[in-house]
Amino acid sequence: MKVKSICDRLTGGHISDNRLFYFEMVVLSAPMDLGRFLFLPRRRLVGVALKLTLKPEVLARLFSDHERYNIKIKHLFISSLDTSRLSVIVFLDVTDSKIQIEDLLDQHEKLGLIEVQKVIKSPVEGFVADTFSLPLTAFGPRAVIFRECLYKELFLGLRRWFSRGSETFLYEVGCAAGLSFGKTHKEQAKGVGLEDPVQIYTHISTAIFQWAGFGRIEVRELTPEGGNILVYDSFECELGKGSVMPYSQFVRGIIAGTLSELFGRIYNVTEESCIAKGDPVCRFVAKAIQKG
Repeated sequence: MKVKSICDRLTGGHISDNRLFYFEMVVLSAPMDLGRFLFLPRRRLVGVALKLTLKPEVLARLFSDHERYNIKIKHLFISSLDTSRLSVIVFLDVTDSKIQIEDLLDQHEKLGLIEVQKVIKSPVEGFVADTFSLPLTAFGPRAVIFRECLYKELFLGLRRWFSRGSETFLYEVGCAAGLSFGKTHKEQAKGVGLEDPVQIYTHISTAIFQWAGFGRIEVRELTPEGGNILVYDSFECELGKGSVMPYSQFVRGIIAGTLSELFGRIYNVTEESCIAKGDPVCRFVAKAIQKG
């Protein structure tokens, strides 16, 4: 949804162009719930894994039938790996449904609207989860979801058990990951006609960094000799709030490794300010120390 339409919904259309411009400048990111499981106490929930063709008449019929039979769509997750049809996971509240969900799905299949892959029913009322999709992938390679309760214990546990040695470990792991990221970003960028490493980092690497949930990068300055890079909402440094020293090791390593792969040089990256010690943003300074 575009910023203008969001503003109209929030203000009833009463917003000036100047205020809209300010809103666009401020709203740089927003949370996204990855979903794929749902708790709704005292409701009867059903999940459906299906394939459908993205046509207006198909979507119109599906949504119309759900409304007619009082079936509430509570979650919709779409994957488009198959270019001919969309793979969909949908969670439905059928508590007040006027039809058996299996009968409705059968009708839709006979009409050629959808292809049902699995009906997901949980033995626990008020709960449903996607037990169809495995493995999870992200543009090809396998992916796993680490919620905060897990990555917090991983990062803080390493620091608790191995003290200073953990910082070196986290940096080196981040750096190795950054080298791998940089290689992938170069390959992806080449496919869209981008070969300048400054442009690749500024437009590809930073976007994928945010897509992964690590934080939001703003490149203030970047040349082959080094740069000034801001990271907002760093997932790593949020864990270290109350620290008296800059906290980042893993993200610092990612930045160093990615730059090294893109520019073919070795970089020293230091964190000059950090949200863990009360600064408004994490600021990293990268300096090339030799050719790779």
